Amino acid sequence: MNEGLWVGAMLAVVGGAMQGAFALPMKYARKWQHENIWLVFAVSGLFVLPWILTISTIPNWFQIYCSSPAKLLAIVIVCGVGWGIGATLVGIAFRMLGIGLAFAIILGLSSLLGSLVPFLFQSQQRIESTQGVLYLISTVAMLAGVAIVSAAGSIRDRDIAAVSATAQTTQRFIAGLAVAIAAGVLSSLLSDAIAFTHAIVDATVQAGINPVWASNIVLALFTTGGLLANVAYCVYKLRRNKSGSLYFAESSISHWVYGILMGAFWYGGLMLYGLGEQRVGTVTGWPLFIGAMILSSSATGFLTGEWKSAGRRSKVYLCIGSLVIFTALIVTGIAQNG
Repeated sequence: MNEGLWVGAMLAVVGGAMQGAFALPMKYARKWQHENIWLVFAVSGLFVLPWILTISTIPNWFQIYCSSPAKLLAIVIVCGVGWGIGATLVGIAFRMLGIGLAFAIILGLSSLLGSLVPFLFQSQQRIESTQGVLYLISTVAMLAGVAIVSAAGSIRDRDIAAVSATAQTTQRFIAGLAVAIAAGVLSSLLSDAIAFTHAIVDATVQAGINPVWASNIVLALFTTGGLLANVAYCVYKLRRNKSGSLYFAESSISHWVYGILMGAFWYGGLMLYGLGEQRVGTVTGWPLFIGAMILSSSATGFLTGEWKSAGRRSKVYLCIGSLVIFTALIVTGIAQNG
């Protein structure tokens, strides 16, 4: 692997680690409701920061959009809206299952679909080829890993129920699992949008923009589409819970900072992934990105006490499941470079 590929791989890993820990500040915004902190995160991370970076690095961004095929722009926006719905579900899954468990399920499914769909639609090789067989193996392994970490969450909740009257019910866990699965499926649209719209990035480079920043032209439009679902959900919850006044309560400045930090970590991680993806490609960069997110989010969950009251068995299941998911990512990477 040459130096450029090593740099790209490192950027993807660091970006994944940042995104895996992006929700950590949310745990300290205890005086706000979920919708309060999530709205600040969404506006800063999905709109303000992406467009500041895009406008500052691509002065002719509007002309590039005007000259791009409408079909490709539509793909970016539609994928962004779908991904935005998934991002909204991610926040709900965090609240229902905890960061570590929810992220393991969401990222496992997102990685699987984010790598497999571009292969099936872009590759000229058949699924019966060696590369296709490796993809099938990684698919089975990924699903097995997701099943194991899901079992870990179920066991954890039963352990906590034995010592706490406020533990999640089985029905709540099942509902949280369904939300996490839906979030994982929709979150894979980020990889699809990047993989199928390289022509826009190429046109940006041809227009004289530094290749390092060219991917911003797609990411800004994509995250703007994702913003719509998040804002709609948060506004609905703010009105329903009458929690809008919390933005102006005493000692709320720190909570604004927490929300902005979430946005900075999230988009900063995505930006680094975009830079790395240019060097190693989507099919290699995506598994590295997701793998780093899984490890980072699992560490965040442990460090913040999400598994403090859980028994040894559930922790062993979580470690085994995370290892299986990570192994599946490695097999996916081998398949993509086969």
